Amino acid sequence: MLGHPVHPALVHFPIALLLSATIADVAWVTGITSNTQIAAVMMAAGLTAGLLAMGAGMVDVIKLDESIMPHAVRHMSIVSLAWLGYGIALYLRRDSLSGNVAIATPTVAVSIVSALLLALGGWLGGRLVYTFGAGVESIRR
Repeated sequence: MLGHPVHPALVHFPIALLLSATIADVAWVTGITSNTQIAAVMMAAGLTAGLLAMGAGMVDVIKLDESIMPHAVRHMSIVSLAWLGYGIALYLRRDSLSGNVAIATPTVAVSIVSALLLALGGWLGGRLVYTFGAGVESIRR
């Protein structure tokens, strides 16, 4: 947008929402809270925001130099797996969207694995920018 890549501006929302959903799951498992609905709502919002971020990423990726495409594909693959994992976790807890319903241990496990994948994918995205300069134009004076 206006010469700037949109994807880096959008990724913070799904990352924050999805990781917060996993934190809410861990809080439920440890007994800190009995509310399972908040994690489901954050997952639904994070998955929606993730679609917007992924769409913007697809637009931005066509502008990348061919030499960093393998790194971009790794980033996209891992983040997509994380998004799919959160989608599965949300499906498994679909009843908690409408009310506070107990969730099964495998649902929380999928959430935790998805969080780890998301963190790895985010780190790889950071490497694209800070190591390889993806989306960064040099300033000439």
